[in-house]
Amino acid sequence: MTQKSKVFERLKNNPKGATFDTIRTLLIQEGFDLDRVAGSHHIFKGEGVTFVIPVHNNRVKAVYVKRVIELIEQAQKGEDE
Repeated sequence: MTQKSKVFERLKNNPKGATFDTIRTLLIQEGFDLDRVAGSHHIFKGEGVTFVIPVHNNRVKAVYVKRVIELIEQAQKGEDE
């Protein structure tokens, strides 16, 4: 199991308390780019998807972590087809 998949599985099992650094790394590895930062909102762009993540004290709320997991799973599903 690769480091990336270990981190991904850990986030799937416990989306609370995720750090922004971890989320940013996963998104960049999946081909998303950090387009810009507007205050506490970090805007990522990928294949036809724009995703905004608010960050406070280097933490990301569970609802945004779950959405990131969905985006990554959709991207992986698209690669398999």
